[in-house]
Amino acid sequence: MSRRKLLINLHKIKDESEIPMLEESSNFYSLNSDLQSDKTDRILKLRYMYIVLNGLFGVLLMILELQVSWTGTTLEINKPSKIIRAVIFSSTMILLIQLIDYYRVLISEVTHGWLTKRARGFRVTPINVLKSTTLAPLFWGEMIVCLAQPLPFVSGDNSWWKDPKWGLLMWLRLYMIARLIRDFSTIYNIRATIIRRFKNEIPPKFNWSLSFKSILFKNPLSSCLLLSLAVLLITSHIIYVFEREANANFTFAISFYISFLSMATGWPTDTYDEYNPSTFFGRVGAIMSCVLGLLLLAVLVENFSRLMQANSHQKPLLNHITLLELQEKEKESAARLIQTVWKRWKWQNSVSISHNRSLFNLQEANFCVKYIEYVKTFSRTRRLRKQFQAQITESSSSSESKQAKLMSARIENLEDRIKAIEDNQNQIQQQLSNILQLQQFQIQQQQQFQNQNNFYQQPPPPSQQTQQTQNLPNNN
Repeated sequence: MSRRKLLINLHKIKDESEIPMLEESSNFYSLNSDLQSDKTDRILKLRYMYIVLNGLFGVLLMILELQVSWTGTTLEINKPSKIIRAVIFSSTMILLIQLIDYYRVLISEVTHGWLTKRARGFRVTPINVLKSTTLAPLFWGEMIVCLAQPLPFVSGDNSWWKDPKWGLLMWLRLYMIARLIRDFSTIYNIRATIIRRFKNEIPPKFNWSLSFKSILFKNPLSSCLLLSLAVLLITSHIIYVFEREANANFTFAISFYISFLSMATGWPTDTYDEYNPSTFFGRVGAIMSCVLGLLLLAVLVENFSRLMQANSHQKPLLNHITLLELQEKEKESAARLIQTVWKRWKWQNSVSISHNRSLFNLQEANFCVKYIEYVKTFSRTRRLRKQFQAQITESSSSSESKQAKLMSARIENLEDRIKAIEDNQNQIQQQLSNILQLQQFQIQQQQQFQNQNNFYQQPPPPSQQTQQTQNLPNNN
Protein backbone atom coordinates (compact mmCIF):
# COMPACT_ATOMS: atom_id res chain seq x y z
CA MET A 1 0.00 0.00 0.00
CA SER A 2 1.35 3.46 -0.89
CA ARG A 3 1.88 6.17 1.66
CA ARG A 4 -1.01 8.28 0.30
CA LYS A 5 -3.54 5.41 0.53
CA LEU A 6 -2.31 4.58 4.02
CA LEU A 7 -2.92 8.15 5.17
CA ILE A 8 -6.40 8.17 3.58
CA ASN A 9 -7.32 4.91 5.35
CA LEU A 10 -6.05 6.26 8.65
CA HIS A 11 -8.24 9.35 8.28
CA LYS A 12 -11.26 7.16 7.45
CA ILE A 13 -10.67 5.02 10.53
CA LYS A 14 -10.43 8.12 12.65
CA ASP A 15 -13.66 9.59 11.24
CA GLU A 16 -15.63 6.35 11.56
CA SER A 17 -14.65 5.62 15.15
CA GLU A 18 -17.47 5.94 17.68
CA ILE A 19 -15.39 6.86 20.73
CA PRO A 20 -13.86 10.37 20.47
CA MET A 21 -10.05 10.24 20.57
CA LEU A 22 -7.78 12.90 22.03
CA GLU A 23 -5.72 14.86 19.50
CA GLU A 24 -2.02 15.14 20.24
CA SER A 25 -0.74 18.48 21.34
CA SER A 26 1.16 20.84 19.07
CA ASN A 27 4.37 20.19 20.99
CA PHE A 28 4.21 16.48 20.20
CA TYR A 29 3.59 17.22 16.51
CA SER A 30 6.48 19.69 16.38
CA LEU A 31 8.81 17.22 18.10
CA ASN A 32 7.77 14.44 15.74
CA SER A 33 8.20 16.65 12.68
CA ASP A 34 11.62 17.80 13.91
CA LEU A 35 12.77 14.23 14.38
CA GLN A 36 11.50 13.25 10.94
CA SER A 37 13.13 16.26 9.27
CA ASP A 38 16.43 15.58 11.08
CA LYS A 39 16.38 11.98 9.89
CA THR A 40 15.69 13.04 6.29
CA ASP A 41 18.37 15.74 6.47
CA ARG A 42 20.95 13.21 7.60
CA ILE A 43 20.07 10.92 4.70
CA LEU A 44 20.23 13.74 2.14
CA LYS A 45 23.48 15.13 3.60
CA LEU A 46 25.17 11.75 3.44
CA ARG A 47 24.07 11.12 -0.14
CA TYR A 48 25.11 14.55 -1.36
CA MET A 49 28.48 14.23 0.38
CA TYR A 50 29.09 11.10 -1.71
CA ILE A 51 28.03 13.07 -4.79
CA VAL A 52 30.54 15.84 -3.99
CA LEU A 53 33.35 13.34 -3.45
CA ASN A 54 32.59 11.68 -6.77
CA GLY A 55 32.49 15.04 -8.55
CA LEU A 56 35.82 16.17 -7.09
CA PHE A 57 37.33 12.80 -8.02
CA GLY A 58 36.28 13.46 -11.62
CA VAL A 59 37.92 16.92 -11.52
CA LEU A 60 41.19 15.39 -10.29
CA LEU A 61 41.06 12.81 -13.08
CA MET A 62 40.50 15.60 -15.60
CA ILE A 63 43.62 17.43 -14.38
CA LEU A 64 45.60 14.19 -14.58
CA GLU A 65 44.28 13.43 -18.08
CA LEU A 66 45.32 16.86 -19.34
CA GLN A 67 48.77 16.44 -17.81
CA VAL A 68 49.48 13.04 -19.39
CA SER A 69 48.20 14.21 -22.79
CA TRP A 70 51.03 16.71 -23.31
CA THR A 71 53.67 15.94 -25.92
CA GLY A 72 55.74 19.08 -26.08
CA THR A 73 53.34 21.91 -26.91
CA THR A 74 50.43 19.81 -28.19
CA LEU A 75 47.73 17.73 -26.57
CA GLU A 76 47.38 14.24 -28.01
CA ILE A 77 45.08 11.32 -27.27
CA ASN A 78 47.41 8.57 -26.11
CA LYS A 79 46.83 5.31 -24.27
CA PRO A 80 46.99 6.73 -20.68
CA SER A 81 44.57 9.50 -21.62
CA LYS A 82 42.13 6.94 -23.10
CA ILE A 83 42.19 4.94 -19.87
CA ILE A 84 41.65 8.03 -17.75
CA ARG A 85 38.79 9.16 -20.01
CA ALA A 86 37.13 5.78 -19.60
CA VAL A 87 37.44 6.11 -15.80
CA ILE A 88 36.01 9.64 -15.98
CA PHE A 89 33.08 8.35 -18.05
CA SER A 90 32.31 5.58 -15.54
CA SER A 91 32.59 8.05 -12.66
CA THR A 92 30.21 10.42 -14.46
CA MET A 93 27.65 7.64 -14.97
CA ILE A 94 27.81 6.81 -11.27
CA LEU A 95 27.45 10.52 -10.51
CA LEU A 96 24.30 10.76 -12.63
CA ILE A 97 22.80 7.72 -10.88
CA GLN A 98 23.60 9.32 -7.52
CA LEU A 99 21.90 12.55 -8.57
CA ILE A 100 18.79 10.66 -9.72
CA ASP A 101 18.62 8.82 -6.40
CA TYR A 102 19.15 12.05 -4.45
CA TYR A 103 16.32 13.85 -6.23
CA ARG A 104 14.09 10.79 -5.86
CA VAL A 105 14.46 10.93 -2.08
CA LEU A 106 14.02 14.71 -2.10
CA ILE A 107 10.82 14.57 -4.16
CA SER A 108 9.37 11.82 -1.97
CA GLU A 109 10.10 13.89 1.14
CA VAL A 110 8.49 17.02 -0.33
CA THR A 111 5.46 14.97 -1.41
CA HIS A 112 5.14 13.44 2.05
CA GLY A 113 5.40 16.89 3.63
CA TRP A 114 2.59 18.23 1.45
CA LEU A 115 0.45 15.20 2.22
CA THR A 116 0.87 15.59 5.97
CA LYS A 117 -0.04 19.28 5.67
CA ARG A 118 -3.23 18.25 3.79
CA ALA A 119 -2.96 20.71 0.93
CA ARG A 120 -6.54 21.57 -0.10
CA GLY A 121 -7.56 21.93 -3.70
CA PHE A 122 -4.37 20.25 -4.88
CA ARG A 123 -3.76 16.64 -5.78
CA VAL A 124 -0.41 15.79 -4.22
CA THR A 125 1.55 13.63 -6.64
CA PRO A 126 5.26 13.64 -7.51
CA ILE A 127 4.46 15.04 -10.98
CA ASN A 128 2.46 17.95 -9.51
CA VAL A 129 5.24 18.59 -6.99
CA LEU A 130 7.76 18.82 -9.83
CA LYS A 131 5.50 21.21 -11.74
CA SER A 132 4.89 23.44 -8.71
CA THR A 133 8.52 23.68 -7.49
CA THR A 134 11.96 24.39 -8.96
CA LEU A 135 13.21 20.85 -8.48
CA ALA A 136 12.88 19.92 -12.16
CA PRO A 137 15.03 22.83 -13.50
CA LEU A 138 17.61 22.21 -10.77
CA PHE A 139 17.74 18.52 -11.62
CA TRP A 140 18.23 19.07 -15.35
CA GLY A 141 20.75 21.86 -14.71
CA GLU A 142 22.86 19.61 -12.50
CA MET A 143 22.62 16.77 -15.00
CA ILE A 144 23.85 19.01 -17.84
CA VAL A 145 26.73 20.39 -15.77
CA CYS A 146 27.82 16.92 -14.63
CA LEU A 147 27.68 15.58 -18.21
CA ALA A 148 30.46 17.99 -19.25
CA GLN A 149 33.61 15.87 -19.73
CA PRO A 150 36.20 14.98 -22.39
CA LEU A 151 34.70 12.66 -24.97
CA PRO A 152 35.55 9.03 -24.10
CA PHE A 153 36.42 6.08 -26.38
CA VAL A 154 37.95 8.19 -29.18
CA SER A 155 41.24 7.82 -31.02
CA GLY A 156 43.02 9.13 -34.07
CA ASP A 157 44.02 12.65 -34.94
CA ASN A 158 43.07 15.40 -32.55
CA SER A 159 40.15 17.58 -33.68
CA TRP A 160 37.93 20.20 -31.99
CA TRP A 161 35.36 17.69 -30.74
CA LYS A 162 38.10 15.36 -29.41
CA ASP A 163 40.06 18.18 -27.77
CA PRO A 164 41.08 17.34 -24.17
CA LYS A 165 40.53 21.01 -23.24
CA TRP A 166 36.78 20.30 -23.11
CA GLY A 167 37.54 18.74 -19.75
CA LEU A 168 38.09 22.23 -18.31
CA LEU A 169 34.29 22.51 -18.14
CA MET A 170 34.44 19.98 -15.31
CA TRP A 171 35.54 22.84 -13.05
CA LEU A 172 31.85 23.78 -13.01
CA ARG A 173 31.27 20.82 -10.69
CA LEU A 174 32.62 22.94 -7.86
CA TYR A 175 29.09 24.35 -7.47
CA MET A 176 28.41 21.22 -5.37
CA ILE A 177 30.54 22.69 -2.58
CA ALA A 178 27.99 25.51 -2.19
CA ARG A 179 25.19 23.04 -1.45
CA LEU A 180 27.49 21.08 0.86
CA ILE A 181 28.17 24.32 2.78
CA ARG A 182 24.42 24.90 3.00
CA ASP A 183 23.76 21.38 4.32
CA PHE A 184 26.34 21.61 7.10
CA SER A 185 25.77 25.24 8.11
CA THR A 186 24.30 26.04 11.52
CA ILE A 187 21.51 28.27 10.26
CA TYR A 188 20.26 25.54 7.93
CA ASN A 189 20.28 22.90 10.65
CA ILE A 190 18.14 25.01 12.99
CA ARG A 191 15.73 26.29 10.35
CA ALA A 192 12.76 24.43 11.86
CA THR A 193 13.33 26.11 15.22
CA ILE A 194 13.64 29.53 13.56
CA ILE A 195 10.41 29.09 11.59
CA ARG A 196 8.52 27.89 14.67
CA ARG A 197 9.84 30.71 16.84
CA PHE A 198 9.12 33.50 14.33
CA LYS A 199 5.94 32.06 12.88
CA ASN A 200 4.27 35.49 12.68
CA GLU A 201 6.95 36.75 10.28
CA ILE A 202 7.85 35.72 6.76
CA PRO A 203 10.74 33.21 7.00
CA PRO A 204 13.79 33.61 4.73
CA LYS A 205 14.81 31.13 2.08
CA PHE A 206 17.26 28.72 3.68
CA ASN A 207 19.44 28.30 0.60
CA TRP A 208 23.19 28.29 0.00
CA SER A 209 23.26 32.10 -0.27
CA LEU A 210 21.96 32.58 3.29
CA SER A 211 24.36 29.95 4.65
CA PHE A 212 27.32 31.54 2.83
CA LYS A 213 26.36 35.00 4.14
CA SER A 214 26.19 33.71 7.71
CA ILE A 215 29.62 32.06 7.38
CA LEU A 216 31.09 35.19 5.77
CA PHE A 217 29.59 37.31 8.55
CA LYS A 218 31.22 35.16 11.26
CA ASN A 219 34.59 34.43 9.59
CA PRO A 220 35.24 37.00 6.82
CA LEU A 221 39.02 36.67 6.61
CA SER A 222 39.26 32.88 6.46
CA SER A 223 36.33 32.68 4.01
CA CYS A 224 37.92 35.22 1.64
CA LEU A 225 41.28 33.44 1.82
CA LEU A 226 39.74 30.08 0.92
CA LEU A 227 37.77 31.61 -1.95
CA SER A 228 40.88 33.38 -3.22
CA LEU A 229 42.82 30.12 -3.17
CA ALA A 230 40.05 28.34 -5.13
CA VAL A 231 39.96 31.16 -7.72
CA LEU A 232 43.76 31.06 -8.06
CA LEU A 233 43.77 27.30 -8.65
CA ILE A 234 41.04 27.43 -11.32
CA THR A 235 42.34 30.45 -13.22
CA SER A 236 45.98 29.36 -13.07
CA HIS A 237 45.05 25.93 -14.46
CA ILE A 238 43.12 27.57 -17.33
CA ILE A 239 46.06 29.88 -18.10
CA TYR A 240 48.52 26.96 -17.94
CA VAL A 241 46.56 24.75 -20.35
CA PHE A 242 46.12 27.41 -23.04
CA GLU A 243 49.50 29.11 -22.67
CA ARG A 244 51.55 25.94 -22.82
CA GLU A 245 50.44 25.40 -26.41
CA ALA A 246 52.12 28.69 -27.30
CA ASN A 247 55.20 28.25 -25.07
CA ALA A 248 56.65 24.87 -24.09
CA ASN A 249 58.51 26.39 -21.14
CA PHE A 250 55.32 27.67 -19.57
CA THR A 251 54.75 25.81 -16.26
CA PHE A 252 51.97 25.69 -13.71
CA ALA A 253 54.08 27.69 -11.22
CA ILE A 254 54.39 30.54 -13.74
CA SER A 255 50.64 30.51 -14.44
CA PHE A 256 49.89 30.52 -10.69
CA TYR A 257 52.25 33.47 -10.26
CA ILE A 258 50.60 35.38 -13.10
CA SER A 259 47.14 34.63 -11.72
CA PHE A 260 48.18 35.79 -8.25
CA LEU A 261 49.63 39.04 -9.54
CA SER A 262 46.57 39.66 -11.72
CA MET A 263 44.39 39.25 -8.63
CA ALA A 264 46.64 41.40 -6.41
CA THR A 265 47.42 44.26 -8.82
CA GLY A 266 44.20 44.38 -10.84
CA TRP A 267 46.17 44.46 -14.12
CA PRO A 268 45.55 41.14 -15.89
CA THR A 269 47.54 41.42 -19.14
CA ASP A 270 50.99 42.72 -20.19
CA THR A 271 52.23 42.61 -16.62
CA TYR A 272 55.74 41.30 -17.21
CA ASP A 273 58.22 41.28 -20.03
CA GLU A 274 59.17 37.62 -19.92
CA TYR A 275 55.87 35.79 -19.32
CA ASN A 276 52.59 37.32 -20.42
CA PRO A 277 49.29 35.66 -21.44
CA SER A 278 49.41 35.63 -25.24
CA THR A 279 46.41 33.44 -26.15
CA PHE A 280 42.80 34.59 -26.00
CA PHE A 281 41.63 32.12 -23.35
CA GLY A 282 44.81 32.67 -21.34
CA ARG A 283 43.97 36.37 -21.13
CA VAL A 284 40.37 35.47 -20.26
CA GLY A 285 41.68 33.43 -17.32
CA ALA A 286 43.85 36.36 -16.16
CA ILE A 287 40.86 38.73 -16.44
CA MET A 288 38.72 36.30 -14.43
CA SER A 289 41.39 36.22 -11.72
CA CYS A 290 41.53 40.02 -11.69
CA VAL A 291 37.77 40.56 -11.50
CA LEU A 292 37.14 37.90 -8.87
CA GLY A 293 40.08 39.19 -6.83
CA LEU A 294 38.64 42.71 -6.86
CA LEU A 295 35.26 41.30 -5.84
CA LEU A 296 36.75 39.39 -2.91
CA LEU A 297 38.77 42.46 -1.90
CA ALA A 298 35.57 44.55 -1.89
CA VAL A 299 33.85 41.96 0.30
CA LEU A 300 36.78 41.95 2.70
CA VAL A 301 36.89 45.77 2.87
CA GLU A 302 33.14 45.92 3.47
CA ASN A 303 33.40 43.42 6.32
CA PHE A 304 36.34 45.33 7.78
CA SER A 305 34.39 48.60 7.68
CA ARG A 306 31.46 46.87 9.36
CA LEU A 307 33.76 45.66 12.12
CA MET A 308 35.11 49.20 12.61
CA GLN A 309 31.63 50.62 13.09
CA ALA A 310 30.03 50.84 16.52
CA ASN A 311 27.74 48.03 17.55
CA SER A 312 24.30 48.35 19.09
CA HIS A 313 25.73 48.62 22.62
CA GLN A 314 28.28 51.31 21.69
CA LYS A 315 26.01 53.53 19.57
CA PRO A 316 24.03 55.06 22.50
CA LEU A 317 27.27 56.04 24.28
CA LEU A 318 28.74 57.57 21.11
CA ASN A 319 25.50 59.44 20.44
CA HIS A 320 25.55 60.84 23.96
CA ILE A 321 29.19 61.98 23.59
CA THR A 322 28.43 63.62 20.23
CA LEU A 323 25.41 65.39 21.71
CA LEU A 324 27.51 66.72 24.59
CA GLU A 325 30.09 68.03 22.10
CA LEU A 326 27.40 69.80 20.07
CA GLN A 327 25.93 71.33 23.20
CA GLU A 328 29.38 72.57 24.24
CA LYS A 329 29.91 74.15 20.82
CA GLU A 330 26.51 75.80 21.07
CA LYS A 331 27.40 77.21 24.50
CA GLU A 332 30.73 78.55 23.20
CA SER A 333 29.11 80.26 20.22
CA ALA A 334 26.42 81.76 22.48
CA ALA A 335 29.12 83.02 24.88
CA ARG A 336 31.06 84.66 22.02
CA LEU A 337 27.89 86.34 20.80
CA ILE A 338 27.06 87.66 24.29
CA GLN A 339 30.63 88.92 24.77
CA THR A 340 30.52 90.75 21.43
CA VAL A 341 27.25 92.48 22.28
CA TRP A 342 28.52 93.44 25.75
CA LYS A 343 31.86 94.78 24.39
CA ARG A 344 29.99 96.86 21.81
CA TRP A 345 27.71 98.33 24.47
CA LYS A 346 30.68 99.08 26.75
CA TRP A 347 32.64 100.69 23.91
CA GLN A 348 29.68 102.89 22.88
CA ASN A 349 29.30 104.18 26.45
CA SER A 350 33.03 104.92 26.83
CA VAL A 351 33.72 106.52 23.42
CA SER A 352 31.86 109.43 21.83
CA ILE A 353 31.34 109.85 18.12
CA SER A 354 32.41 113.47 18.27
CA HIS A 355 36.02 112.63 19.12
CA ASN A 356 36.87 110.63 16.01
CA ARG A 357 34.14 109.78 13.51
CA SER A 358 36.27 107.53 11.26
CA LEU A 359 37.58 105.47 14.18
CA PHE A 360 34.08 105.15 15.58
CA ASN A 361 32.67 103.95 12.26
CA LEU A 362 35.54 101.48 11.78
CA GLN A 363 35.08 99.97 15.23
CA GLU A 364 31.32 99.83 14.78
CA ALA A 365 31.74 97.96 11.47
CA ASN A 366 34.14 95.53 13.18
CA PHE A 367 31.58 94.82 15.89
CA CYS A 368 28.85 94.32 13.28
CA VAL A 369 30.94 91.80 11.32
CA LYS A 370 31.74 89.83 14.47
CA TYR A 371 28.10 89.97 15.55
CA ILE A 372 26.90 88.57 12.20
CA GLU A 373 29.57 85.84 12.19
CA TYR A 374 28.80 84.71 15.74
CA VAL A 375 25.06 84.74 15.08
CA LYS A 376 25.54 82.47 12.08
CA THR A 377 27.80 80.14 14.07
CA PHE A 378 25.30 80.00 16.93
CA SER A 379 22.36 79.26 14.61
CA ARG A 380 24.38 76.57 12.79
CA THR A 381 25.41 74.79 15.98
CA ARG A 382 21.86 74.95 17.37
CA ARG A 383 20.46 73.53 14.12
CA LEU A 384 22.98 70.67 14.17
CA ARG A 385 22.18 69.90 17.78
CA LYS A 386 18.45 69.81 17.11
CA GLN A 387 18.91 67.60 14.05
CA PHE A 388 21.05 65.16 16.01
CA GLN A 389 18.54 65.09 18.85
CA ALA A 390 15.77 64.38 16.35
CA GLN A 391 17.79 61.50 14.87
CA ILE A 392 18.36 60.05 18.34
CA THR A 393 14.67 60.29 19.21
CA GLU A 394 13.68 58.71 15.89
CA SER A 395 16.12 55.83 16.35
CA SER A 396 14.99 55.30 19.93
CA SER A 397 11.32 55.42 18.89
CA SER A 398 11.94 52.96 16.05
CA SER A 399 13.81 50.62 18.40
CA GLU A 400 11.00 50.95 20.93
CA SER A 401 8.42 50.22 18.23
CA LYS A 402 10.40 47.15 17.17
CA GLN A 403 10.59 45.98 20.75
CA ALA A 404 6.85 46.60 21.15
CA LYS A 405 6.12 44.57 18.01
CA LEU A 406 8.37 41.78 19.21
CA MET A 407 6.70 41.84 22.61
CA SER A 408 3.23 41.78 21.03
CA ALA A 409 4.26 38.84 18.85
CA ARG A 410 5.55 37.00 21.92
CA ILE A 411 2.32 37.76 23.78
CA GLU A 412 0.26 36.45 20.86
CA ASN A 413 2.38 33.31 20.74
CA LEU A 414 1.96 32.83 24.48
CA GLU A 415 -1.80 33.37 24.20
CA ASP A 416 -1.99 30.80 21.42
CA ARG A 417 -0.13 28.31 23.57
CA ILE A 418 -2.37 29.00 26.56
CA LYS A 419 -5.44 28.59 24.36
CA ALA A 420 -4.10 25.30 23.00
CA ILE A 421 -3.43 24.11 26.56
CA GLU A 422 -6.95 25.08 27.62
CA ASP A 423 -8.45 23.29 24.63
CA ASN A 424 -6.45 20.18 25.43
CA GLN A 425 -7.51 20.42 29.06
CA ASN A 426 -11.17 20.69 28.08
CA GLN A 427 -10.81 17.70 25.79
CA ILE A 428 -9.13 15.71 28.55
CA GLN A 429 -11.91 16.61 30.98
CA GLN A 430 -14.57 15.67 28.44
CA GLN A 431 -12.92 12.35 27.76
CA LEU A 432 -12.56 11.67 31.48
CA SER A 433 -16.26 12.39 31.98
CA ASN A 434 -17.08 10.07 29.06
CA ILE A 435 -14.91 7.35 30.59
CA LEU A 436 -16.58 7.80 33.99
CA GLN A 437 -20.03 7.62 32.43
CA LEU A 438 -19.02 4.52 30.53
CA GLN A 439 -17.67 2.91 33.71
CA GLN A 440 -20.87 3.75 35.61
CA PHE A 441 -22.96 2.31 32.83
CA GLN A 442 -20.86 -0.88 32.83
CA ILE A 443 -21.18 -1.13 36.64
CA GLN A 444 -24.97 -0.74 36.42
CA GLN A 445 -25.15 -3.42 33.74
CA GLN A 446 -23.05 -5.77 35.87
CA GLN A 447 -25.28 -5.17 38.90
CA GLN A 448 -28.44 -5.84 36.88
CA PHE A 449 -26.92 -9.04 35.50
CA GLN A 450 -25.95 -10.20 38.99
CA ASN A 451 -29.45 -9.46 40.32
CA GLN A 452 -31.04 -11.47 37.54
CA ASN A 453 -28.71 -14.40 38.21
CA ASN A 454 -29.45 -14.29 41.92
CA PHE A 455 -33.18 -14.20 41.24
CA TYR A 456 -33.14 -17.33 39.08
CA GLN A 457 -30.72 -19.25 41.32
CA GLN A 458 -32.32 -18.68 44.79
CA PRO A 459 -34.25 -21.76 46.43
CA PRO A 460 -38.07 -21.69 46.99
CA PRO A 461 -39.41 -20.56 50.41
CA PRO A 462 -40.05 -23.29 53.19
CA SER A 463 -43.88 -23.00 53.13
CA GLN A 464 -43.89 -24.02 49.50
CA GLN A 465 -41.58 -26.98 50.28
CA THR A 466 -43.92 -28.42 53.05
CA GLN A 467 -46.95 -28.04 50.81
CA GLN A 468 -45.21 -29.94 48.07
CA THR A 469 -44.29 -32.82 50.48
CA GLN A 470 -47.91 -33.09 51.73
CA ASN A 471 -49.26 -33.29 48.22
CA LEU A 472 -46.96 -36.13 47.32
CA PRO A 473 -48.74 -38.89 49.51
CA ASN A 474 -52.15 -37.81 48.40
CA ASN A 475 -51.15 -38.22 44.88
CA ASN A 476 -49.85 -41.66 45.61
